[in-house]
Amino acid sequence: MHGLVFERAGSISYRTDLPEPRIEEPGDAIVAVSHSGLCGSDLHPYAGREPARAGVIPGHEAVGAVIAVGPRVSTVTVGNRVIVPFATSCGVCPPCHRGLTARCERGRLFGWGDPDDPGSPALQGAQAQFVRVPLADGTLVRIPDDLDPDVALLLSDNLPTAWEAVQRAGPVPDEPLIVVGLGSVGLCAIIAARSLGASPVIGIDPVAERRALATRLGASVVADPGETDRIDIAPAVVEAAGTAPAQRTAADLVRPGGTLSIISVQTTTSFALSPIEAYDRNLTLRAGRASARRTLDDLLPRVLSGAVSVPAAQIITHRNAPLSEGPALFERFAARADGLIKVSFAPH
Repeated sequence: MHGLVFERAGSISYRTDLPEPRIEEPGDAIVAVSHSGLCGSDLHPYAGREPARAGVIPGHEAVGAVIAVGPRVSTVTVGNRVIVPFATSCGVCPPCHRGLTARCERGRLFGWGDPDDPGSPALQGAQAQFVRVPLADGTLVRIPDDLDPDVALLLSDNLPTAWEAVQRAGPVPDEPLIVVGLGSVGLCAIIAARSLGASPVIGIDPVAERRALATRLGASVVADPGETDRIDIAPAVVEAAGTAPAQRTAADLVRPGGTLSIISVQTTTSFALSPIEAYDRNLTLRAGRASARRTLDDLLPRVLSGAVSVPAAQIITHRNAPLSEGPALFERFAARADGLIKVSFAPH
C-alpha cells in the first residue's frame, strides 16, 4: 500500500511499502479511499505545536467505498460509498446518545497515536490507499454514488465542523456574525452562517485571496485583522484559525452578552482572554471538538436536497493530488503558500 507517514515535526514521507489494513474487530470495515483531505489540524503535529507519534499515517478526512466488513457490521455492506468522519463513534454510549459523538467513550481520532503511550495502538489515517474504520456502524455515513467527491470530502470534517461552530455561536436571523480565520473551516462557516440566517456575515483573515474568496461565498464584509477597528462588534463570533492572535481578535469583536464559538483545535494552555474579561462582558465561550457524525444527520439531507449549496471547487484549491506530492504539499500548506487553501488527495 502506498501512503504518507508522519516521521517527526517538519517531516512527512511518501511510502510504497505500507501494510494494508485488515479486519481486526467484528465491528470494523475497510474502506478503499477515493479522496482524502489535508486539513489545517494536520499541521499541528507537522509544525511541532502538538505532540504526535512518529510512524503513523496522517489524515482524518476520507471518502471511499467499503471493500470489507466484520461480522457485526450491519449498516454498510461491501460496495457502499461512504463518508469517513474524522473520529470514530459507537452511537450507543451515553455521550453518543446525547449527540456528543465527538466524545464517544470508545471513539478515536484517525491519523494520530499517543506519543506518551507507545504501547497503545494508533489509529492509522486516511492519507493512504485504504483505511480501517473501527465502530463502522456508528461511524460511517452512506452517500449516493453521484454525490460530488469534493463535497463529500468537505462533509467528512470541515463543513459539519463549521456548521456546528455557527450553531454554537447562536446565530440570530438578520443579526451579524463574524468569522475569524478563513481557511477551509472558516470559509465553510461563511456558508453555514448564511444558510442559518445570519446577516451580515463578516470574515476576518490576513490573507487577501482568502478574503476575496469569502466575499464570493457570501460574506458581506471582509477585513484584515489590523483593520477590525472599522468592524462593529457582533453578538456571535466564530474563531476558526486556532491561534492566540486570532482568538484575541475574535474576543475583541464579541459584543457584551454575546457568544464566542471556538471551534479550531487548540494548542495553547490558556485562552487569549481572561476570566475577568469574560465575566465583566457577560460573554459565553463555547469550545471543543465538533460532533461531526451527529451533525451529518442534520446537514447531509440539506446538502442532498440543495437547501445548502457547497461550492467545493472554490474551497478545495488543489484537487486529486497524488499522494507522492504529499510531502511537498504539507510544506507548502504550512508556509501558507499563495493559492493553497485545501488539498484533496486521490490515492487510487
